[in-house]
Amino acid sequence: MGENKLEKLNMVELEWDSLLIPEDLSPNEKEAHASTVFTYLSSFTQELSEGVTAVTNPVVLEIDDSLLETKEFDLEKITSEELFTYFQEEKTPVNAELLFPKIKRINKLFWFLHNLGQRGISESFITIENSENLSMNFCRLIEGAIFFGFLKQVKQEDTIYFIPTQRYEDFMEKPLEKQYLFFLKSLGRNETVSELLQLQLNDPIFDNISRQMAHNILVKDPNIKNESLSSEEIDFIVNNFRYWYLGIKKMILK
Repeated sequence: MGENKLEKLNMVELEWDSLLIPEDLSPNEKEAHASTVFTYLSSFTQELSEGVTAVTNPVVLEIDDSLLETKEFDLEKITSEELFTYFQEEKTPVNAELLFPKIKRINKLFWFLHNLGQRGISESFITIENSENLSMNFCRLIEGAIFFGFLKQVKQEDTIYFIPTQRYEDFMEKPLEKQYLFFLKSLGRNETVSELLQLQLNDPIFDNISRQMAHNILVKDPNIKNESLSSEEIDFIVNNFRYWYLGIKKMILK
């Protein structure tokens, strides 16, 4: 994998609720944004020769906001003590060159993975038909999916492909009511993410002392170190983790 020393991007700028950029952008703004998105995605992309020899079963997808749709389903609620056990999964090392997830609401990643999995992508090489219209919100989801081991991303010449991993294949095979627990276990396999979520289980109020503890945990994370994030940027991620915990709590805790 090449270096991911990309230009600093404001973590709030260029980010909308939609997976697509607004339609009222000027042609120059669209071109500039498409270039930013391509550069961002390319920063954590392997070349095709790295572990993959050829493109097989290509699937072309058009991205739209239906990938964020939620569904009503019967999810059995669990206690805080039971949730704690999900974060005791055996930890999986993460390539330090991958970008640490900066998505604000982790449940959006769950629904993105669920809905994407309904589009016949098993054992495929996925390309995006409307890549010039993708927003940074889409990038944040891809960033998280790669970090947590659901997708791989490779590039052949100027084409970026997304490939489901075995973890994602296992996720897609499960019924919806089992997918969320599988998803939580995948989060728990990362040491830093596990620590930050357990911190809030132990201190649901998440006061200033806990926030400083979370900041200190992130400072030591190898992926954060590799990105050379500022203290302000790390505080932004700390705030995101508060939303992560509250979203998980609402979804599954009694």
